Amino acid sequence: MARYRALQQLLSTALHNSPGKKALRSGERVFTYEKLDHEIRMVAAGLCELGIVQGDRVAWLLPNGHEAVLMTLACYRVGAIAVPLNYRYVTEDIADVVARTEASLLVYAAERTDVVRPVVQSQRIASVVASGPAEEGRLFASLLSAGSLDEEASVAAEDPALILFTSGSTGHPKGVVHSHEGAFSAIDQSRRLFDFTPADIVLVGKSISHAGGLQTQMLPALLAGGEVILESKPTPAQAVEMIAQHGVTEYGMLASDLLDFIEYLEENRTALPTLNNAIGSGDSVPADLHHRFCDLLDWEVMEGAGMTEVGSYYSANPRYGNRKWGSLGVPTPGTQLRIVGDDGADCEVGQHGEIVVRMNSATIGYWNDPDATQELFRDGWLHTGDLAYEDADGYVWFVGRKKLMIVRRGSNIAPAEVENVLDEHPAVHASIVVGVSDVHDGQVPVACVALLNDHEDSTEQAIGQFVRQHLAAYKNPVHYLFFKQLPRTGTGKFNRHQLQELAERQFGIEAD
Repeated sequence: MARYRALQQLLSTALHNSPGKKALRSGERVFTYEKLDHEIRMVAAGLCELGIVQGDRVAWLLPNGHEAVLMTLACYRVGAIAVPLNYRYVTEDIADVVARTEASLLVYAAERTDVVRPVVQSQRIASVVASGPAEEGRLFASLLSAGSLDEEASVAAEDPALILFTSGSTGHPKGVVHSHEGAFSAIDQSRRLFDFTPADIVLVGKSISHAGGLQTQMLPALLAGGEVILESKPTPAQAVEMIAQHGVTEYGMLASDLLDFIEYLEENRTALPTLNNAIGSGDSVPADLHHRFCDLLDWEVMEGAGMTEVGSYYSANPRYGNRKWGSLGVPTPGTQLRIVGDDGADCEVGQHGEIVVRMNSATIGYWNDPDATQELFRDGWLHTGDLAYEDADGYVWFVGRKKLMIVRRGSNIAPAEVENVLDEHPAVHASIVVGVSDVHDGQVPVACVALLNDHEDSTEQAIGQFVRQHLAAYKNPVHYLFFKQLPRTGTGKFNRHQLQELAERQFGIEAD
């Protein structure tokens, strides 16, 4: 077996070049690269003392903070498989993941004791409690008293290192397995995409229990020798304050959070001279938001697309050079990308099809789910489920999710196209379009709309008239639902699944 050390030695370049440089700021705690490495080795020794061996699954339920960083990198060091859990999980979610992965250890924050206790008791799993007093299990601090594990476990490139669970917004969450080589490839690809350097100070507000926070922001910045400011989903006001206080150079956000960030800056004009890059992802960034961002900061926000199954971005607008607003940009470094029809043949320029990719960061499969894994990979290509087309310059333009496509009397309606029009209306804060069953048309579109505070009196008729001016008649929403705020998933994306169920109950065939 050829030994693979890149993931385990992720901090090695920074340790050699600048061991005393700040690596991580988490609340009041500040870690240099030397101190961070030292505590990773100590936690790794503590895991070994608890009986964790290579291949064991270690689940953690922690907010963004130094304990989550130490636990993840210590797992890599001992050859265990890190299993981050969404911090919003309830007891049933935690029990499901712990049971499915047969986790040997559960590390959790003390404030989540009430939801974790039934799992620990029913599944008789060893536990470690962080960020507070322990009623059951050992304290996280006890892991730091077992000495230092100076030698990494011997792992192969294909050995599992990480299991990331999908958000589950469209069904039962799947455990996405990333190998040591795959996880490191995702991190290094993101470092190259954003051109992170030791001079960068990166604010990470996305949860590091997901690929967006862990593998496209935090670890790439550390690989480059930069500094990470780690916070749990800061509000726009908090983010602006931290950017100004710490001289942040890069901030990655979900598209929904980017909207909130822009609206805050429009109402609270603040100079952010150090910030020189940001990316919106998770959902399409409407052209209007691109314009508003550029008006505020005088430079363009990046936009890209990725998924848990590739652990990073598969397409993004370039860090330097031409960015096409509203597009997903071009394939990321090292990514082979095609757009194919239902027959698997390549689409012509401008023709809609599914994005399929090949990349070193791709998952090695779903945990204990060979059928789903076989469906994901066909002829060596990973099928993303994203529908798009490519323009003459090689830029990719998102059309919609294959499974979300609304079929009305045989005609396809891409929710994203309708949402882009709705979002242009001056009264609309955000929108999601879903399909519901209809006895005559098969499916019809329903618009779920959150209005801006000063437009609460706007009517369905006014918005409907605006949409009719910009879309073919069959694409017009048949019904509207209005919200003060659209519901979100545990990852912060708008919860399409919940909205679809609500719309179906109110307007679908069963509602008649």
